[in-house]
Amino acid sequence: MVGVIGPRVRGTRQVRGSVGTVTVFALSAMVGAALTGSVIGLLGGAAQALAGERTLAVAVGAAGCLLLLADLRMRTPTLKRQTCSTWYRERGAGTAWALWGFDLGLGFSTIRLSSLYWLMVLFVAAFVPPAFAPLVLAFYGLGLGVALAGAVVAQKQSTSTMSPGLGLLHAAARVRLAAVAVLGLLSVTIVLTLGMPWS
Repeated sequence: MVGVIGPRVRGTRQVRGSVGTVTVFALSAMVGAALTGSVIGLLGGAAQALAGERTLAVAVGAAGCLLLLADLRMRTPTLKRQTCSTWYRERGAGTAWALWGFDLGLGFSTIRLSSLYWLMVLFVAAFVPPAFAPLVLAFYGLGLGVALAGAVVAQKQSTSTMSPGLGLLHAAARVRLAAVAVLGLLSVTIVLTLGMPWS
């Protein structure tokens, strides 16, 4: 989101139109995420019809472990694409924030810092009833809006002379480390709680 926040920051370090910006971004992210959730629901419904819960749990947990190994080698499966920074200049602020939210909400269309997103997608496909998958993914979009709101608040309270983009890049390294730890923990937990004979 570094490229998303940057264009809205003035020299005074205030973000213009914060409430409206965050609202448009969050709603658009929820729409994009729900659209992805609809596709996941369709695919997940087919997977759930073909395999039992225990089989799906082992498959999801094993995939999570493979994703963890990829992350540890800094090879997270991802598109090497950032959301378009020129939308702000070309289309205006309101449209740009809506497009940025939708694009990031889709989840798969931009670069991923970790594979935690992919584990969530696999989990939703395997265990969430297909009709609820768009709702579950919409909460992912809402989470993006909450993250943006948190960044806006932190930026307004910051006394640092560091640019907002650089500050977020430094934070991204810590987020990636935490995400890798959570990915490993969740992968093992899924296998042990849902995929083993005693579950």
